[in-house]
Amino acid sequence: MLALAAMLPAAACAAPASVQIYGTIDGGLRYQTNVDAAGSGLLTASSGNYFSNRLGFRGREDLGNGLNAHFQLESGFRSDTGELDNTNNTLFNRTAAVGLGGDWGAIDVGRQYTVGFRTERFLDPFEHHYTPIIPLASGAGTTLPAAARTAGLSASSNSGTRFNNDVQYTGTFGGLTLRAEYALGEIAGDAGKGSAQGLAFSYSGSTLLAAADYIHKETTTGFANDSFTAGGGFRWKAVTVKAGVSRERQETANAGTYRNETRFGGVSYKVSRALDLTAAIYRSEYDSATGAGSRQLSMVGAAYYFSKTTNLYAEFDVNRYTGALIPASKQTSQRGVSLGVMHAF
Repeated sequence: MLALAAMLPAAACAAPASVQIYGTIDGGLRYQTNVDAAGSGLLTASSGNYFSNRLGFRGREDLGNGLNAHFQLESGFRSDTGELDNTNNTLFNRTAAVGLGGDWGAIDVGRQYTVGFRTERFLDPFEHHYTPIIPLASGAGTTLPAAARTAGLSASSNSGTRFNNDVQYTGTFGGLTLRAEYALGEIAGDAGKGSAQGLAFSYSGSTLLAAADYIHKETTTGFANDSFTAGGGFRWKAVTVKAGVSRERQETANAGTYRNETRFGGVSYKVSRALDLTAAIYRSEYDSATGAGSRQLSMVGAAYYFSKTTNLYAEFDVNRYTGALIPASKQTSQRGVSLGVMHAF
């Protein structure tokens, strides 16, 4: 911070700040079987199925001597109703961060994606699309037992999607990106409770891909949660192959240790400049002293790009459940199909 402060006199020569308004809107239809105990099917108007709907503002100002100030504010919304996409009416629920950057990297403070989420996103064969279906982003479709959720275990097996009060470093050097974070717990008398610390890297070369992360956090009552993600892949002409594993364990006072693991892998093929095809499998396995269960998602999808900002997409998925991960419908299998359009601006 002292080194950064030494650069402040250059601010008198800073260039005017630039601010960008951006976002995406995604809408379509989704049909899923076995949504209740009677085995009924359900047709819904989907919102943000291929890519989560968002409205954001990002800005950057050149402060001189290679230093810049930047910020990002991002809100999520539902395209089917126009509502905010969170139940507690948080306006900038997706991102609210400000920071300084330069050739050495960037330091940002605020509500941000965790380094674990960024690692899973890098390794996901579907590249962070279909987040309401795939378990890697927020654990979508994986119904953990209530006791495990209350204790602090996440269905995504990566300690959660975002941290509040997060101080995060990002540095990119050629194909290598390094990340580190510390999320403050803000509990008087005990700085460890409610806090989280994480380290991560990702590498994207001309052919090889690799990434890993480790996060340690404590619940507000002081019980440890540890998670890691690791994986890799390769690109060869129009084909990209990715695979990885994500594991999380949550300690408790009297119920032992809750564990959740997701193994995944898939392949994508760029048929042409406009058409992408992807197929992947995601298998989640939950374990505790009182029971275990599994969920396997098999999925194929296609996206046709009319332009760089607009595409038509379709997917077909099959879920199979066992044990403690059988959903509230009590069904052991479900099939789903989605069709929609996404536009970015």
